[in-house]
Amino acid sequence: MPPPSNSAPGSAPGSPSEARGAKEGGATPGKPAAAAKASAPGPSSTSADKAKAGSPAAAAPAAKAGKGRFALGRRVRLRVGAEGARADLLAGWSKPKVVATQQIEYRPGVATLPEAVLALDPLLAALVAATGPIRGLTCDVLIGDAWMLYDVVRADLRSLPPRAADDVVRSALADVAGLPPSDVATRWQTQAGGRCTIACGMPVAALPSLQTLLKTHKLHPGQIVGEFVHEYNAHRDRLWSRNAVISLVRETGTQLAVAADGVLTAMSFELGVRAPEDLEVRGRGLARGAGMTLDTETRFFALLPAGWTPPAPWVAVPTNA
Repeated sequence: MPPPSNSAPGSAPGSPSEARGAKEGGATPGKPAAAAKASAPGPSSTSADKAKAGSPAAAAPAAKAGKGRFALGRRVRLRVGAEGARADLLAGWSKPKVVATQQIEYRPGVATLPEAVLALDPLLAALVAATGPIRGLTCDVLIGDAWMLYDVVRADLRSLPPRAADDVVRSALADVAGLPPSDVATRWQTQAGGRCTIACGMPVAALPSLQTLLKTHKLHPGQIVGEFVHEYNAHRDRLWSRNAVISLVRETGTQLAVAADGVLTAMSFELGVRAPEDLEVRGRGLARGAGMTLDTETRFFALLPAGWTPPAPWVAVPTNA
């Protein structure tokens, strides 16, 4: 699996195949802090993390051994969070559906992304036990934002030679994380209008572990992408507003972003912050820091599982998680 490059899909706000949030502070990649205990805008989004590998959380009979109309168009999706991980088997072409799920919590002491990746082997083995062979399928990897780095570079890097642009992004993310640039794998994408470039990164040490995992299970590498970027791309039409504050809440904290006319202008991972009132305050501060004028038309979007209703001013945008 080659390191991520700047060849992100055009639909992405920087479909960085990797990254963790923290433009203005947050946990360094590979070192999320303990899970926050405060209440989230809506029920906790990690309520399913209690299932253990080997006992199917929701394995659809039709998915077993690839039978029936779901036999074609199957792929695997791994979600690597800070507290646990989930493996989904998806089927279908235009609108893939989750037909089987396995979940684990990490053992005590998992404190880096490479360590979390090592815990995924029994998770995939449990998925095979529940659904049948998965070898030969494509596997997408969603990295939890607590492991990721995000930054907004206020420049259009497309005029630079690719290596020079990569160096700019790598240096920006390394500065945010306090790491040597060589320790960060990066990807970037210039957004509409060319004013802002989304920079994404993850610990480079995690890439060999992921490569080994996929080879062991004979899976083809697909996307490696930060969870916020994945959800933003999937729901960007519903997240559009002249001024918007966007949140994705997880056990360890919340990924916040602000957008103007559909362009992300600032991002911050709020470690340990999950209460809606606190997130509103942090979101307003992030918006002001990005030069955004807040008014009655400013929208506050919360990316939450279907059926969860956050308090005002947050408006729920249902996700598949």
